[in-house]
Amino acid sequence: MEIAVRGEGELVMRFIDKTGQTLMQERLTVSGSPKVEALRVVELLLRTQAGDASVAPVLVSQSNPAQRVRFDNEVPSRFTRRRCKEIGCAGRVAADASRGVAQPPIADHRPSLSSDEPALTKLINSMSR
Repeated sequence: MEIAVRGEGELVMRFIDKTGQTLMQERLTVSGSPKVEALRVVELLLRTQAGDASVAPVLVSQSNPAQRVRFDNEVPSRFTRRRCKEIGCAGRVAADASRGVAQPPIADHRPSLSSDEPALTKLINSMSR
């Protein structure tokens, strides 16, 4: 899916599964000329510990109401409702999501640290014990 944004401001999007649970939240900040359109391509399939999960994007907030946002060239509410239907959301979940209502992600309180540097990974793991 392609997210197109014209105008400055910050968006918060949540990606929900068919039960309405938010699996991921993303904050997107756009600055610059109002004549420039920012494009962000996102996958609507997330890999989880339980396997792959199809998700629907939910635009939950915008800091600038004049900012124009499109999901695959559609109004976000329309795209979200259609996508919810495609992945098998209950009617209530789809209706809430199309209005920008989605619960925040459930925090995982386990530490999650990673690095591409093997020596740093070893140090992080030894310090967390």
